[in-house]
Amino acid sequence: MNRRRFLTGLGLAGLGLLGAGGYGLAQAYRFEVTRYRRPLKGLRSPLKVVQLSDLHFGPYIKEGSIGAWVAAASAEKADLVAITGDLVDSSARVQAGGDTDLSPLVGQLSRLESRFGTFAIWGNHDNSNPAARAVLERLLPKNKVEILNNWGLALRPDFFLAGVDDRWRGKPDPVRAFNGYTAGQASLMLAHNPDYWDFLRESPVTLALSGHTHGGQVRLPGIGAPWTPSYYGEMYLSGFFKPGQGSKYLNIEGFVSRGLGVSGVPLRVNAPAELVVFEFEPQG
Repeated sequence: MNRRRFLTGLGLAGLGLLGAGGYGLAQAYRFEVTRYRRPLKGLRSPLKVVQLSDLHFGPYIKEGSIGAWVAAASAEKADLVAITGDLVDSSARVQAGGDTDLSPLVGQLSRLESRFGTFAIWGNHDNSNPAARAVLERLLPKNKVEILNNWGLALRPDFFLAGVDDRWRGKPDPVRAFNGYTAGQASLMLAHNPDYWDFLRESPVTLALSGHTHGGQVRLPGIGAPWTPSYYGEMYLSGFFKPGQGSKYLNIEGFVSRGLGVSGVPLRVNAPAELVVFEFEPQG
């Protein structure tokens, strides 16, 4: 453990005391619905998309939280629901047989409602928990959740949805993900880690949707996030990015969600959980 992680651990231990008092813990289990209306090049008619990210079903996130997020997402009556990775936490335990351990998660996700359905990708925590991932790979497609693991499809003549495996623990293949894409279509790329945007330079991505950084999860006044799971530090905490606003290699547009769950500690401080609603319109 290096010095920075050691100091971060001490800081989070101190924040644990704060959470015990209610502040950080209360923020961990609240979420807001954030809305964006913007043009998407290639669309011929409006498209409504709901993004859920970083659910982290496991020791800190249970069925009640998943159910609340599912209800909020379904109430939007969107065209599609996108889950951008980390459905489970890497510390989630799966016993022999496994189904009953994850049945609350799968059961709730099966209730998601939208016109074209629900599509998910893997995150680093999913890939770090092979037992859980194996169960999800088997059960989710049977429960109305399609897994876009280096795969894509045209949901409308003017719109293509693609997804890649996680950068840290998987083998992302954007070429395979865009197999079947037609030039001129609007496209969304689901990529869990925004650091991977650097590798989408040659892909026909109109907008990439990511999560992973949790908005920092814990952001201290005057200090910022003590640690973020990104090569770029605090650059990709949340929001929209375009060339000139992200890494020097970025030449696509992307969006980072603060996500919904928590990992490591059951705290959120100045990084509220969010369910994101996009209302995309044809570019004028």
